[in-house]
Order: sequence, then structure tokens, then C-alpha cells
Amino acid sequence: MTLLPAEGSAAGFDQLALERAVRSLCKVGIRRAPLSLERVKSWMKQFESPSEKSLAWLILRHLVYRTGEQLESSLRQALKDAATHFLRSADVGEGMHWRDALAGRIEGLNFYCGPPDVNGVTKPGKSGEVVTRIVNRNYGIEKYYPHDVSQFEPDERYLVVDDGAYTGVQLASFLEGWRNDYSDGKVAIVVGLAHTRAIATLQQRFPSVPLFYGELMTEKNSLQSLSEQWIVDGQWAHPEVTPGDVYADICRRRGPFGSATEGFGSLGLMVAFEHGVPDDSLHLLWSKSANWTPLIER
Repeated sequence: MTLLPAEGSAAGFDQLALERAVRSLCKVGIRRAPLSLERVKSWMKQFESPSEKSLAWLILRHLVYRTGEQLESSLRQALKDAATHFLRSADVGEGMHWRDALAGRIEGLNFYCGPPDVNGVTKPGKSGEVVTRIVNRNYGIEKYYPHDVSQFEPDERYLVVDDGAYTGVQLASFLEGWRNDYSDGKVAIVVGLAHTRAIATLQQRFPSVPLFYGELMTEKNSLQSLSEQWIVDGQWAHPEVTPGDVYADICRRRGPFGSATEGFGSLGLMVAFEHGVPDDSLHLLWSKSANWTPLIER
């Protein structure tokens, strides 16, 4: 598990360093290249005043962007932890390898995976579908939609897979809608990124369904927390206004984006993947209006 860094440099604001970092962000081996330098420039042009442009650069600098390869790396850690957990709880002997367990090569333990969708009507590009294909391709875990599974045999385990879990509300709603018996400990959630809010929510509402993840996000990754740090570190060079005020003003002028302009659950996250952006991220990253073009399409 990796804890994502949140704090900026105490060396103060360095516009050129920020621009170099953003250029590097656009050269990380992206296959479909939704975050091209041209797209970043177009998005940046929508920010008008000096304080708005500073905010845009800082958002890009602290954007948690994961390519397909990086997401696969995070999922590998989460799947390893999940397999190890089930190996320990199952009577299958000692010294078994976690990859053998996931691939069904260990007698007495069979894994299945699927997206967090209870109706089975998901779009091919939806995050759960994307991750399910990755897990099936890389680890040989058979895919079954949750609505196709009503009960499990003694040796069966089901992994609900997705790219991330942030508030935990949507996953909790899915588990409630699935209406399975989770008390036997045969269901687990596997994601690349997890926020501490999601961990707490799921632990409270579904304590028998463990959540495994590759990278951890905390409140320090929020816009509010980062804004405070930017001011303290001198990265914010506009003492007459705060980054939060600037963000709110842009949303008012460029919207309408609704009331939760800092993303679902108002976590204020800056997260994006090669395949899209979660709605828990800042609206200026993914929302579209007559006056605003998002950085990355959902």
C-alpha cells in the first residue's frame, strides 16, 4: 500500500517548475492520450486572472493522474493483499502463491470478479468494466456480473473490482442493492485507489466485506487542505484571495455545476485515470457547461 503525498515544497512558488511538472505529466506513456499537452493548454486558457492561472497550475501539479500501467500496478498490490487474506482464511495448506490462488490453480479456492453493478447494464468504458477486463486479462480471474451470482459454494470468493473508492457511498449502495449474504466473508472489494472516507464508511456499514487497495488517499489530498499548504509554503502568491475562493468564483461564473462543485461528497479530490475521471474529483476537471470545457471527459 502506498500513501499518496499531499504536501508541496516549502521552497515557495516556482512557476517554471510547475510548468515542467505538467509537461512531464503529459509524457508518461499514455496509450490513448486524453491528457495531451494541447488539451492542457486549452483547459488553461479558460483561467483568466493571474490568481486563476496560478490555481490551474497548482491543480495540475497535484493532480493524481494514473495511466493504465500505473493503475495495473496499484491493482496488483490490492489483489495480492486480497488473495493473501483469503489464503489465510481458507484451509488450503501452507506456502501457496497468491497468483496461483487468483488463477484457480489451488484446490479449494476459486475466485470470480465483476464490476460494482447490480443490474448488469454498464457501459464498456465505465471504470468497473475497465478494471474487470484488466483483472481478467492479467490474472485469469473469471468474470461474472453480481446479478448472475446469488450464492457461493464453500470454495468460491467474489472480488468486486473498480479503479477507486472515495466516499464509499456508491459501493455501500451497490452492496445493499445486491442483497447478498456477506456474513460468510466470501466477498471483498478491490480498488487501485482508496480514500480514508471510503474505508470508514464500508467498515461501518459492511464490516464483513474487506476493502483492499494499492494506494491510499487522505484528507490531505483535498483542495481545502492543499490550499492551506500552498499558502503556508508560499506557493500561493495572491494574499488578497484564497485558492478556495478563486475556485468557487470560477465555478459560479463558468457553471452551472450544481452545489457540490468539489466533487461527489465534497472531498475536493484531484484524481484522473487514463480511462476517465471519477465524479469525486473537482468539477472543473470533468464537468462541462456552455462556458466550460473539461480537462478530461468522463
